[in-house]
Amino acid sequence: MNKINKLQFTFTVRNTTDLKTNVLCITSIGTPDGHVYAVPDEYQPATLHKEIIKLPVFNNVKNSLKKRHQTRKIWINLTEELTNIYLDEGGNLQIGEFYLEEIEDKPQTTNVAEQPLIKMLEKLLEKSQNQSEIKNIGKIAKQFIIDKFNGKNSNADQWITSFEKECERFDISDDDKKIEILKSFMDKGAAD
Repeated sequence: MNKINKLQFTFTVRNTTDLKTNVLCITSIGTPDGHVYAVPDEYQPATLHKEIIKLPVFNNVKNSLKKRHQTRKIWINLTEELTNIYLDEGGNLQIGEFYLEEIEDKPQTTNVAEQPLIKMLEKLLEKSQNQSEIKNIGKIAKQFIIDKFNGKNSNADQWITSFEKECERFDISDDDKKIEILKSFMDKGAAD
């Protein structure tokens, strides 16, 4: 088993319950192997971590964090006293005799209030993509080297064969796209 010789403390300026006062807190503790553990609210105020606030690094952190919600992640080398406070004999993270819960890497979930907005944005994006596809189809159709079909200028079978060749030339294989282009090549009488 690897002996842990340092921990990463996340210091955050938070508000107190009265919402008027800021307090410096330790919100999580990380290990060198990348695991992060949440510190419960009742253990977060830095003033409860007597051995940490005695360290010179704590003064630097305190001077660095002035505004609410500011955060610093600081590696602190473990002394024997700190090891006894934050680790048990098996190397499990704790505060005193309270074991900390590991923060799992979870995919970010959106809250319920954001879901309608996300659906609306997805629909808008889909509509925008469809409109740009239609514009692109229109540009491609202008590049076709066949005349509009009116039923008088050529045989329908020959014209469809020519149309299919033009679709192949522009790599159009999707039937829906072919139909959209075909509509632009039909005069009113031919479309009927």
